[in-house]
Amino acid sequence: MTALLPSEDPPEDGRHARRYRSRDLAVDALLDLLGEGVLRPTAQQVAERSGVSLRSIFRIFDDVETLNASASARQFARIRHLFVDVVPSGSLGGRVAQVVGINSRLYEQIAPIRRAALRRAPESEALQEQLERARAWLRAEVERVFAAEVLAVGDKHVVDALELALSFEAWDRLRTAQGLSVARATAVVKATIGALLRPS
Repeated sequence: MTALLPSEDPPEDGRHARRYRSRDLAVDALLDLLGEGVLRPTAQQVAERSGVSLRSIFRIFDDVETLNASASARQFARIRHLFVDVVPSGSLGGRVAQVVGINSRLYEQIAPIRRAALRRAPESEALQEQLERARAWLRAEVERVFAAEVLAVGDKHVVDALELALSFEAWDRLRTAQGLSVARATAVVKATIGALLRPS
């Protein structure tokens, strides 16, 4: 997965440097508010949290989609370290435990912001793109880590089922709708993956 922010360094010019700094402060403030459960942070709330004037915020971000793109990129930069590759060898139980453990730590970290992204995605191409990248990463991991077991099961639908079982949406349902603890939700996902990969 790659970030959406520009890769080039900000210009040395003081005015441009301040603009980049203000942009980062505003985006961090937005993400922090979302992470605290504020469903739709207002520009005023972002301004108060970031210390960036309301006028500057409207000048920095041309429109909501520009803000969404910057927030998506910033969020990925924050959580990049949580994406860990699992070695596709060793016992199935060990690999299942690693994958589910990585996902549970990631999902617990991003839950409020991911929920907000899912709500706003129908109106934002930037959010749709970032969510699709996350889903593509998950599917690629499933196919890579469990390649031997998927082949042995011989069911063309098993990868779809594994992706669903390991999705944020499934995790969020276990944690919120069913009210399970992290430990119990982890156990449920492990059992589901094990059952899906058990040869019939």
